[in-house]
Amino acid sequence: MMKYVAALLCLLSLALAEQAPVFLWGVNSEAKPALTTVPKSEFADIISSQKKDNTLIVFLENGLTTKDFSCTNELTSKSCYAHLQEVPEKNFYSSVEDPVDALKSIGEYEYNSVDSTGKLSNNFDLNDGKIVFVTFDDSSDSSRAACLESHDSIITSISKQLNGKAIFMYTTAPQTSPVALKRERRDATDSNGVVFQSGADLLLYYTSLTVVNSKDQSTTTLTPTSMTVTKTNATALSVTLTSTPSLTFDVTLSGGYFFMTNVKWDNILFRSNDVYAPTDFSYYCGNLTLNGKGTAEEPSTYSLHWNSLQFQAPFGSTTDEKFVFGDAWHCVGFFTGGILSGLLIVALLLTITFVGVCWMMDINTMDRFDDPKGKTITINASE
Repeated sequence: MMKYVAALLCLLSLALAEQAPVFLWGVNSEAKPALTTVPKSEFADIISSQKKDNTLIVFLENGLTTKDFSCTNELTSKSCYAHLQEVPEKNFYSSVEDPVDALKSIGEYEYNSVDSTGKLSNNFDLNDGKIVFVTFDDSSDSSRAACLESHDSIITSISKQLNGKAIFMYTTAPQTSPVALKRERRDATDSNGVVFQSGADLLLYYTSLTVVNSKDQSTTTLTPTSMTVTKTNATALSVTLTSTPSLTFDVTLSGGYFFMTNVKWDNILFRSNDVYAPTDFSYYCGNLTLNGKGTAEEPSTYSLHWNSLQFQAPFGSTTDEKFVFGDAWHCVGFFTGGILSGLLIVALLLTITFVGVCWMMDINTMDRFDDPKGKTITINASE
């Protein structure tokens, strides 16, 4: 019976896993049969043994499938990947289980982006041996074939510049990755919200900002008239939203991510542990609630409510004083608590049903019956 349960759990795990094609070049890697799926742990071991201290540059394509590799230009009848077909030392894995998660488990990583002209937001540092995930920041108005052809040219141009200095990979951007989320851009003339910008240091947008005191059920609406940003050092900003009283907070840089810390209003501190995003992305939350910091003896009754908050602190990734928001790094992930609970309940019910059906199939009918006119059937204990 346990083998049936194990088989069911295995099938569920495979259904929840994300398989993606992987195109690897710049190194002689181990080949795998085309019709088999490479497990995540095995793929991590393959790349780890080949990568060693080299930098691995991973180009992430939204919605990439094996079908895309057979794409052709309708006018020229040439492959959309005419340049990638010519690269030496290449290998193709048609199905890899969660390749991005596998790569994240083998070493340090960071995100970068490239626009439609092939310009990178940050130059590569090939001395640290990190894994660099590169996303494409271009228009979505063009056709799929034209988009893939453009990316093929950009990838080839970058790989030629770094020939022999790094290993390259092209795969699918995971559905939970911020690159697959909707790009949010705000205009300073938007009448439904407030926009503050301080050069290339900070861009902030929100629709409403209130402080609620649950003790007396009072609500204070904050209407800041200006924003002051003070650069304390290369990795920290001090921000003041001028109101009565003013709201202050710090934005700090750590590990390629910017964090909102030390949020304070009217001498009340608020918790902001989960407010962070990569410097190339903007943090976005439709309804952000920050609870006040209190003590075990006297919990705080205040909470700060920020509606449609979006802000970004590039910390040197751009020098444009009128930069716009990057891709949105949402405060709510793909798997919420409700979704995860629902999946666990469904898995439990399926397991119970599967076990019950197996037990029912093991029920055997009687194969011996007593004849009232004949001799009584005698069954020995040994039988």
